Amino acid sequence: MPSNSALAGSAGVIGLPSIRMSGIRSLFSSYSTLYHARLFCALRICPGSGAFAGPRARCIPSGGGLARRGGSRRRARKSEFKTSGDGRIVVNGDTKDLKIPYLFTKDEYGDVGIELEFMVPKGSNSGVYVMGRYEVEILGSFGRPRFCSGDLGGIYERFDSSRPKEKQCFEGTSPKVNAAKAPGEWQKIEILFRAPRFDSAGKKTRDATFEKVLVNGVLVQENATTTGPTRSAPMEGDAARGPIAIQGDHGPIAIRSFRVTRMADADQARLAELDAYWAKVSRAVNTGDFEAYQATCHDEGVLVGGTKQYSQPLATALARWKKDFGDTREGRVKAEVASRFSRRLGDATTGHETGIFRFISQAAGDPPKVEYIHMEGLLVKKQDGWKILMEYQKGPATEAEWQALKQLTDSK
Repeated sequence: MPSNSALAGSAGVIGLPSIRMSGIRSLFSSYSTLYHARLFCALRICPGSGAFAGPRARCIPSGGGLARRGGSRRRARKSEFKTSGDGRIVVNGDTKDLKIPYLFTKDEYGDVGIELEFMVPKGSNSGVYVMGRYEVEILGSFGRPRFCSGDLGGIYERFDSSRPKEKQCFEGTSPKVNAAKAPGEWQKIEILFRAPRFDSAGKKTRDATFEKVLVNGVLVQENATTTGPTRSAPMEGDAARGPIAIQGDHGPIAIRSFRVTRMADADQARLAELDAYWAKVSRAVNTGDFEAYQATCHDEGVLVGGTKQYSQPLATALARWKKDFGDTREGRVKAEVASRFSRRLGDATTGHETGIFRFISQAAGDPPKVEYIHMEGLLVKKQDGWKILMEYQKGPATEAEWQALKQLTDSK
């Protein structure tokens, strides 16, 4: 990050004389009246070497990548965020009753890394709303021996007015430690966030997850989840993508660096690997390559038959199928298998696949025999690739169901 001197410049602050960045530090360190003046500085983001820096990183310049919005929760009046000075500083109003809007990125993000350098005076409050919904709290929490989800680095609580009064506030995750610096000191918060996941029908399959949150280099959150938008979020309902919002109506905050990095989608990487796995299975069946098919199976794999109600080691089934592979390889039988999926769950090393496979076999001189089978597969990733640990052939499916899965896949 550049030095303070590189960022120094005059800033016309409403209700205060023009000051330099060094003056902001002095002001914030001695600030005692929360609403004496409202100040929001969003300085031009400069290159850095943070945890999420990389080719996908985007520096957000004030005015260029940021938009002012009142949000669904707060209505802005005559004075909103304004660019002043050399275009690097954004200021808002100066009176207690003025409702200042949130500051949003114009772009929307799913999985994302965020690095923010900020300064707050004593008692001031703000927050980073990832996707405009899930807040990591910013608060002047320096020196507090007891802290909660509303302190610096906390994942803020949720709120539901329809619940019994004593249960209206729920969830929220306190930071592991209080890593806040003193008022007037520049601080840094780093966020690694995974967006909620949804199946093909739009049903949520995984909650929003903060994989890591660091405050001033100290780990304060790890794999913290929230089942929905946190309290006072400017946007409602879970979603796959959304803008990043900075809260601007709970007191002064200065920001001198704001870096956003689009993170690789771990689900997409896994699904690409599993697509390659199923293609390998298809090639092995279609060509009669028994050894290649066997290599896709876990040594301790299990085959479950739903129609005939049995369970047996995959090794037993492989011994039975070996002759069929030989017939295909020698050209006595044509065989073809393909799979389509309705639900695909997992992480970097496990997968649960639900769908239908189609198996076509044709002996010389006979018409083809086509079977559609509802299936579930449990897979694990080993050093030599993905292996099926459990194959559950649940029962017959129809051609219409098979075609419906194609339409479902094409619509994604």
